[in-house]
Order: sequence, then C-alpha cells, then structure tokens
Amino acid sequence: MICPNCGKAIKVEAITQQRGSGFSAQIQCPHCLVWLGRTPWLLKVKMVSFYLLLLSGGMLWLWPETRHLGIPLAILILITLLMSHLMDQLKVIERPPRKDDGEQRQKYR
Repeated sequence: MICPNCGKAIKVEAITQQRGSGFSAQIQCPHCLVWLGRTPWLLKVKMVSFYLLLLSGGMLWLWPETRHLGIPLAILILITLLMSHLMDQLKVIERPPRKDDGEQRQKYR
C-alpha cells in the first residue's frame, strides 16, 4: 500500500495502530501518522458484485438455456466489480495536529 498523504510505501508488518473493524477499519501510516481508511459502501458493492458474478457464472455453467439473459447480466456485474475495484483507494480520514511554528515564522518576517 502507498500512503496518499506522504507517498511512502506501507508494509503490512509496519502497521501498529488500527481502529474500527470490518468495512470501516482504519489504519495509521507509520511514517506520517495520518489515519487512512476506505469507503465502506464501495467495499460492500465490490463484495456483493464478486459473489453475484460467481453465482451468475455457476448458473450459466449449470443451466445453458439461461445464456441469452445471463451473459449480459454477468457482463454488467463484471463491469461493476472492476469499476468498484478501481475506485477503492485509501483516503485520508484524520491528519495529526500541526506543530505551531509561529515563533519560527515571526523570526523571518
């Protein structure tokens, strides 16, 4: 994974902080300490479309007479799966508080 805030690679072993569980789980980047998460409804769409694709593929395999309706339906489900997979990216949930560098800025004014 790559952090969208700092652009550094995050190894799974390096993740020490996590909050939430399931679809709304969030992790903390070990480099910049920003909280990252995914969109829960998009993960649900991705999971449902995957299982619907498996179900429609099995239906087409077992009952060949349903191909006239099943193939276009399977193609639409596959498109939904691929689009939700492409849109599923890490996003910044919460940034750490910024340091107050007012004295440093006043020094150079």
